[in-house]
Amino acid sequence: MSGSQLAGSDAPEPEQRSARLPVAALRGAVPGRMWGGNGCGAPCDFCRVPVSPDEIEYEVEARLEAETLILHFHPRCYDAWRTSREPPADLREAQQSREPTSAK
Repeated sequence: MSGSQLAGSDAPEPEQRSARLPVAALRGAVPGRMWGGNGCGAPCDFCRVPVSPDEIEYEVEARLEAETLILHFHPRCYDAWRTSREPPADLREAQQSREPTSAK
């Protein structure tokens, strides 16, 4: 985000990600901290349209497997991503353990 970070803040350093994340990987990313401010021109990780400096951008620090990434979103895309995300693995396992097994 351009102009929204203070020197010495806890904000993440921008990473150089050359490949775009597949939709399935994006759904499996586990969000952590989040920042908001003016766009930096990076493509939105949800819709792939750049977030221009005159738009609001959300940056989300997210875990994907063993890697920590900074994801860039338009506000509406962030909301869509949040609702489309897969539940965390431990929650999926808990839900599956409560499902009745079919009798054979």
